[in-house]
Amino acid sequence: MKVFIPVIDSTDHRYIIADGVNESGSICILDTSEGHITWYETKDYPVSQRDFFEELKVNGITNIIASSLSPMAVKVFNFNGFTIFKSVNTDLLMNLELLKMRCLPYYSYEASLEGVKSCGGGSCSSCHSSTCSN
Repeated sequence: MKVFIPVIDSTDHRYIIADGVNESGSICILDTSEGHITWYETKDYPVSQRDFFEELKVNGITNIIASSLSPMAVKVFNFNGFTIFKSVNTDLLMNLELLKMRCLPYYSYEASLEGVKSCGGGSCSSCHSSTCSN
């Protein structure tokens, strides 16, 4: 299985999972069958979303580990045939071990809605979402 994970960068913070795909400076690709990890700078690959998904699929990558995704991003990834796993924290190596042990939870559309719902029910001091109704 091949999986990609958005990470902070490919140098000092290469083992820290980014808050989301758009917030990542690099992408980590893991091939679980070979145990091989590769990092790519996202700025080096300015492609359209369609080309991005096609490039991943051509290379046999149909899984993602993410800490946070918008409901729309979850729908787009699922529509394009990707399986999404929810990271349990920002530690890349721990999440990869959990994936190998089949203990990493799936990231469902419903789970992505929880982050949006949490913005509407109280103080916005920690909410930076444009969907916040407060």
